[in-house]
Amino acid sequence: MNELNDILARYFAGEANADDTQKVEAWKASNPEEFEALQKSWSSIDNDLITDLEFKTFDKKAAWDKVEPSLNPEQETRVIRLQFYKKVAAACAILLIGLGAFWYLNGTSTMVITNDTAGQKELNLPDGSQVWLAENTRLEYNSDFNDDRTLKLEGEAFFEVTKDPDHPFIVHTTHGDIEVLGTAFNVSTKENETVVSVDHGRVAVTNEKGTVELTIGESTSANSEGVADPKPADPNFDAWKTGTFVFDGMPLSAVLELLNDHYTTKIKLANDSKNDELYTGSWEDESIHTIIQSITKTCNVTADSSGAVIELR
Repeated sequence: MNELNDILARYFAGEANADDTQKVEAWKASNPEEFEALQKSWSSIDNDLITDLEFKTFDKKAAWDKVEPSLNPEQETRVIRLQFYKKVAAACAILLIGLGAFWYLNGTSTMVITNDTAGQKELNLPDGSQVWLAENTRLEYNSDFNDDRTLKLEGEAFFEVTKDPDHPFIVHTTHGDIEVLGTAFNVSTKENETVVSVDHGRVAVTNEKGTVELTIGESTSANSEGVADPKPADPNFDAWKTGTFVFDGMPLSAVLELLNDHYTTKIKLANDSKNDELYTGSWEDESIHTIIQSITKTCNVTADSSGAVIELR
């Protein structure tokens, strides 16, 4: 993370070298919204930063005339630049934390994207593939992604993969790996299993116990016991991303879990006796309050709203 801060500091200061610029552009391609937010925020970071920027570009001769002859002007310039970069790097870190997305370089040039904020996060990978990250999700991939399309996922994500037969697209999870050539699919990693559902195309799910291929509309789960046989995918497997829900006699507890994955307003069920109450309904891009109103009428519960939380009793 610290290296990114320094690179961004040099980039926004107009002193990035070719390597710095290449790394920033790679990050920008995967995080266009964050990069734009940084640019917009830059002019209002802190007056001290602007002041230091002016000092950083001061005229050496004029400064030299104001200091003791024994002072090394090159050393003074380096000190001022160091102070400037430290402040800029700190400001970049604060901005990135506020955006809820992180990226850093280690010895192997690993890109790390996290979504720690409410709601989903969309990003473009260097090969043109698109990814939607659910809340509390972490994605890693190498800087040479066009040559090595492998990623590591913790959490849940939906992938729309650009076809490239010469470079298979592989997602590593704790309980299995997913390999594709060009498709759209959802991956949900949980403590005890990884669930993969295919929107279209074909994928292969593999772990040490075996391999299962999936096609459009199919799903499987991988765990320590192996990879399960394909079955029809849950119609709500990507509801967290699309906002389209199909509830057909679904237990209320499962309904609320799906709604909580999509909406920033969270719903709690105070009465456990209502967990197995069955609910039926279909919704597409509807407000959470409209859906809750339907649930209260159907499942004989009341709703109390407090800020970003709705409690059902």
